[in-house]
Amino acid sequence: MTLRHLTSSVAFLGLFAASTSAFAQTVDVLQYWTSASESKAMNAIADAYKARGGKWIDSPAADFDSAVAAATSRIAGGEPPSAVLMTPSAAMRDLATSGQLRNFDDLAAAGGWQKVMPPIVWNKLSVDNHLVGLPVGIHADNWIWYSKPLFDKLALGEPKNLDEMFAAADKLKEAGYTAFAVGGEPWQEVSILTDMIIALGGPEYWNQLFIKRDPEAMKSPILSKAFELYRKVSTYTDPASPGRSWNDSTNLVITGKAGMQFMGDWARGEFLAAGQVAGKDFGCFLAPGEKPAYAVIVDIFAFPVNTDADRIKGQTMLAETIMDPKVEAKIAAVKGSVPSRSDVDTSTLDACAAKGVKLLGDPAAAVSASYDALPGDLNGQMTDLATQFWTDPSMSTQAAVDALSKILQSK
Repeated sequence: MTLRHLTSSVAFLGLFAASTSAFAQTVDVLQYWTSASESKAMNAIADAYKARGGKWIDSPAADFDSAVAAATSRIAGGEPPSAVLMTPSAAMRDLATSGQLRNFDDLAAAGGWQKVMPPIVWNKLSVDNHLVGLPVGIHADNWIWYSKPLFDKLALGEPKNLDEMFAAADKLKEAGYTAFAVGGEPWQEVSILTDMIIALGGPEYWNQLFIKRDPEAMKSPILSKAFELYRKVSTYTDPASPGRSWNDSTNLVITGKAGMQFMGDWARGEFLAAGQVAGKDFGCFLAPGEKPAYAVIVDIFAFPVNTDADRIKGQTMLAETIMDPKVEAKIAAVKGSVPSRSDVDTSTLDACAAKGVKLLGDPAAAVSASYDALPGDLNGQMTDLATQFWTDPSMSTQAAVDALSKILQSK
C-alpha cells in the first residue's frame, strides 16, 4: 500500500471512529450504589449496555434522597438525566403523575414483560396504568443474617421464632460477641421495628396496618409487643453502633465479631463479595413468625422525559438491557437480589436466594415493605419515631404506639 493510500485509509478510519462515537447511544445515569456488591451490580448493567454499543455516563449521588433531589433539580433546569436509580416510592409516583417520566408500555407489550413480572412488582411500577419504572432486582426488607462459624461454635441452631432468636442473642452476648450488628442510622433502626411487626403479625396483619391503615389493627397488642422487642434489640448492640453504615455492620458478621444482623438481602451481596458461601460461612432467615412474609423492596430505574434523540435511543437500549434475563441473572448473582423476571434461571442461586424466590412466588406471603407502602412524609415520621424510641429509654411503649397510630391515620 502506498503512503498516499495509507494516509487516506487512516483518515477514513478516523472519520469513521468519530462518526461512530458521535452516534453512540448515550445514557447519563444518576445512581447511588457504592458498596462492593452494589458497584459490581451496577457494573454488570453498564458493561452489558456498553457491549451493545452504548455510551455510559455515570453520575453518582450519595444516597437515594440525594439522587432524587438531583434528578428533580436537573429536570426543572431542563437537563434531565437519562435514568435515575430509585425505588417505586412516592417520589417516583409524583414524577410520573406530573408527566416527568417516560413510560415503557410499548416495550412491555412487545416483550411480554407483565407476564414474567410478579404482580406485586408490576403494580408498584405502574402509575395510571402506565409502566414508568423498570426493576433491577427484588429484595426483601425483613431478612436476618448470621455467622455460621459463631453459631456452630456456640451450638446454636437457626432460630425458628423470635424467642429462639433472642435466646441465641443471649448466648452470643454471654460469650463476649455483639449479638446484633446494627448501624445506628434512622433507616436501619426503623427496619428493625418493622421486622418485629411483620414477625409477630404476619402478612395479613401487616396489610391491615400499613396498606389499609385500619384503626382496629392499630389497637392490636401486636404493636406494643413489637415496640418492646424493638427496644430489647437495642440492648444487644455495641457502643460503636451509632452512625455506622449498613455494610460496615455486615462486615462485623462476616468477620465473626457479631452474630446477627437485621438487613435486606443486599447484605447477601456483601457476604458474596467477601468470598463467603451461604450455608457454610453465613446463614439467613426471614423475620421468624408463624406466618412467613416477604416484605418486597424493588430497586428500579426511572427514566425522565428527554427530548434529545440520542438520549431517547439510549434510554430504549438501557431498558432492553435491564430487562435482559441474562443481565438480571448477573445482577442477582452479585447484588443479593432475586431476579424480577420469573423466566430467569434461578437454579444456580444459593440457599438464601432460593428461600426468597420461593416466598416471592407465594401471593399470600409477598407484601409491600413499609417504605413503598406509605407516602414519603409518613415514612419520615415513622422513622423519626423509631429513632426517638430507640434512643430515649424514657419514652413509654404506649406513647410510641399512640404516636405511630396517629401517623398512620394521617391523610
